[in-house]
Amino acid sequence: MEDSGAAAGASLEEIHRLFQDAVADEPSLSLLRGFKVDFSGNRGFHKIYLAARCDCGTAALLSVEVAMNKTLPEVEEALPSLLENLHTKARQFANMSCAMHARMRQGGV
Repeated sequence: MEDSGAAAGASLEEIHRLFQDAVADEPSLSLLRGFKVDFSGNRGFHKIYLAARCDCGTAALLSVEVAMNKTLPEVEEALPSLLENLHTKARQFANMSCAMHARMRQGGV
């Protein structure tokens, strides 16, 4: 018999909705739904992928991992910190020159 007092972990779809709403008004970040690449190899985590784009056509792949046992209220509580980390990474990418982006696209970085 299951423990009816235990809260279920947030689903990937619920987490996607949180991030989609959070970045809806931010043209520099976009949620990548359906992106299935697992670069980290960490099992037990939902992976959320976003893109940061530059006018030169280069895009950076940013990601967040959320433990599958985290409830939706726990993810909502952590969301401001997760977004700040994403914004920091997006700013670092945006502060790179387009010449550096070109080198990244060509595999020279």
